Amino acid sequence: MEKSNIRDTFDEKNNLIKEYNNRKLLIRNKNSTLWNCVLIAKRDLAEVSDVNEYEAKEYFAIIKEVELALKNAFDYDKINYLTLMMVDEHVHTHILPRYKEEKTFAWMTRTDEWRPWPTTPVKDSPSQEVLDQVKQEILKNM
Repeated sequence: MEKSNIRDTFDEKNNLIKEYNNRKLLIRNKNSTLWNCVLIAKRDLAEVSDVNEYEAKEYFAIIKEVELALKNAFDYDKINYLTLMMVDEHVHTHILPRYKEEKTFAWMTRTDEWRPWPTTPVKDSPSQEVLDQVKQEILKNM
């Protein structure tokens, strides 16, 4: 399998929410839950164990900020994290808000039908217009 470019996979150019010292936060261009994000290491890292102490400290500060922003913006019920690196062999974490009830934002309605189990495969991709609205809502709450 050919190695993918993680920044192309998640369309960093259009989906960047915020850039930190060691990571970039993007809205996920293919949502499996309502408004999941991806946190990508800026440095080329193939293993989580290669993350240094400074990067690890920043990671947890970012997670706190993102959790609060997502909670304020979309009032999730639970949040899940996936750091798989099976396709994109670059350290990154999927941040997946989970919802007990149907949620609507920016003309999209989603039901988290698999809660509390792992999420379903992506059914559809929001338009860039919707993703831009979501990015702004998250940033407004940071």
